[in-house]
Amino acid sequence: MAALKIKHNGVLGYFIEVTQQHADKLMTYRDEESRELFRHRQTMAGAVRFSTDELASLATRIAQSADGALMLERGLFDEMTALALEHADALGAIADALAVMDVSVALAELAVAGRYVRPTLDNGLGFKIARGRHPVVEAALLADNARGFVPNDCDLSPNAKGRLWLVTGPNMAGKSTFLRQNALIAILAQMGSFVPADSAHIGIVDRLFSRVGAGDDLAAGRSTFMVEMVETAAILNQATAKSLVILDEIGRGTATYDGLAIAWAAAEHLHEANKSRALFATHYHEMVALCERLTAMTCVTMKVKEWNDSIVFLHEVTPGAADRSYGIHVAKLAGLPPMVVARAEEVLRALEEGREGHQPLARIDDLPLFGAAAPMPKAHAVEEALKAVEPDALSPKQALEILYDLKRKLL
Repeated sequence: MAALKIKHNGVLGYFIEVTQQHADKLMTYRDEESRELFRHRQTMAGAVRFSTDELASLATRIAQSADGALMLERGLFDEMTALALEHADALGAIADALAVMDVSVALAELAVAGRYVRPTLDNGLGFKIARGRHPVVEAALLADNARGFVPNDCDLSPNAKGRLWLVTGPNMAGKSTFLRQNALIAILAQMGSFVPADSAHIGIVDRLFSRVGAGDDLAAGRSTFMVEMVETAAILNQATAKSLVILDEIGRGTATYDGLAIAWAAAEHLHEANKSRALFATHYHEMVALCERLTAMTCVTMKVKEWNDSIVFLHEVTPGAADRSYGIHVAKLAGLPPMVVARAEEVLRALEEGREGHQPLARIDDLPLFGAAAPMPKAHAVEEALKAVEPDALSPKQALEILYDLKRKLL
């Protein structure tokens, strides 16, 4: 019978369902002993439902089978649990061995793919990295098919020029990347990994201290600057000669003179008291003077190139100090409105020349206002170019070229 179906629900259990036109046949159907075979259970608008002894028996067997399967699963689980507890030590040893193998294989694959080298570790105070690279930034550049990562050397060894490097340079030039890549190389070396460099000789670092970025803890009543000072205090109170310290922009969260004074004193303490191997990035150009009287401090800067009224970040660490911050250039790259950029350049010139009553600021480079004259605002450059134009003497081609040139001056 094509219209007969066997179904199940939570109320009736298993039942036979037929259309109305076949219902009478099932109600009057009898077996050989004249017993009713189909028992009526429910009548619906388009169907009638019946049950049988066989369906009831099947439902019972299915329910018992489910209970039996659950009991069997519980028994097997209890048995496996008992076996696991009995062999816990062996299983733990296997898990530890597999974990070591997993990490070792992963690091080996990374070393091959990333051209890492085996570092030399000892108990000395050496820290010499040749053409070191930031593993994460380098991987991101490769994933984006961007240009390759620019490697840099770092030598904080006792026999080098200085164990404390003062790193200056513009925003976006790579100071923070340089600091962190050397910290990551130290961590990778001491965890047993190869490192992203051409060579690396590292004296065992007892502790790595890092003070980078900005963050607050308002729930505890600590401002961004307070968090910065708490972290700096922990470093200066705990770092030893065997420690590695990276400090990025100490003192920038408060007034100019306060911040410069704190950064200055912190650098002196690192040099004289902690004697740690350290990388100290700063925009306070005045701190360069410390390199002249602190024998173990050396100045390095991030190399940039000015081109077409803009700057190109070369991401190279070179000896020396930055002569300006290029903060307004970076602001322009970030998309600040041209009027804001032009006004910032005017204020910069005013501060540098000591106008508007800012005599103290005129005598000190309040970074990012490094002491170099800002270029003429673009609007002024366009005005000057227009004054030199004689419209009646221009051919159509010359006029078009001048128009393109004026447009470039506004970019």
